[in-house]
Amino acid sequence: MLYRKRYKRWRFKKRYFIILVTVVLIGYCIHGFESKISTFSKSYVPSFARRSATEAINDAVLQKLDELGLGYADLATLKYGSSGDVKAIETNSATINQLKATVTRVAQDELTKIKHSAIKIPLGAFTGLSLIANYGPDIKLTYCMTGSFNSRLESVFESAGINNTIHHIRLIVSAEIVTASVDYEDTMSFETDFEIAQTVFTGDVPTIYGRNSSVY
Repeated sequence: MLYRKRYKRWRFKKRYFIILVTVVLIGYCIHGFESKISTFSKSYVPSFARRSATEAINDAVLQKLDELGLGYADLATLKYGSSGDVKAIETNSATINQLKATVTRVAQDELTKIKHSAIKIPLGAFTGLSLIANYGPDIKLTYCMTGSFNSRLESVFESAGINNTIHHIRLIVSAEIVTASVDYEDTMSFETDFEIAQTVFTGDVPTIYGRNSSVY
């Protein structure tokens, strides 16, 4: 009888010990997993977010510019002097302002579409073993993006040989995007320029009507 009681107590302690060890191991694994997720968030999320945001916004802006089909004559008019040289460039403020507002809105709409995104990392990468780093089911790391945009047009004059000048009109889109995940937050800024129109004229660089600089 005494032997049975001791045996029961021993079995109870054994089960309790096994359960305790199991709980500790599970807790240790969860802690290590969470630590790895934090590390991967800080390493992978910024680069993936920047790439996805840049590509999506650039594609959306290019598509919109293609739809608008604006040419040089829609944005600026060359004013010639008596000698036949270009003396001034008169800009179309209404069209320029509309273009900037449209592009900014398109960029904002595109960011809204990809606001909630995710990157996939193989489970093997969490082990820290290079041999199996690319194997196993994918683990999703989710993150969200929000931000603001600003656009402007810029004039660039370039020499095109003897007494010839190329006038480039470029659209500059500036972005400031906040990226956040469970344990990561950062702000990234970038600019992208798009060639809108260009023309070649004879003579030196003229003035731009109503403008004190080459930025619209």
